[in-house]
Amino acid sequence: MDIPVTSNKVDWNPILCQIKYRKGHSLPAYTGDLKIALLNHVGLTNHSKGEEAYQLAREIARLTTCSDPEIVYWFSRLVSLIND
Repeated sequence: MDIPVTSNKVDWNPILCQIKYRKGHSLPAYTGDLKIALLNHVGLTNHSKGEEAYQLAREIARLTTCSDPEIVYWFSRLVSLIND
């Protein structure tokens, strides 16, 4: 999946750069707590829709690979709807 590095003026590169392949895993994964990182990155830690956007991104990603890069992609799309 081609993940945009910038979406709605949010640079996702700092998050994407921390996604790495781990030994014994077939999909790349974020090295820390992805939910906290994403919410902090866009300033939605205390926003009423922040947690909901993250959970929805996970649910959408679960339909295909359920990989961390895909969760970042869908979260970036949902955040753009919240910020409009």
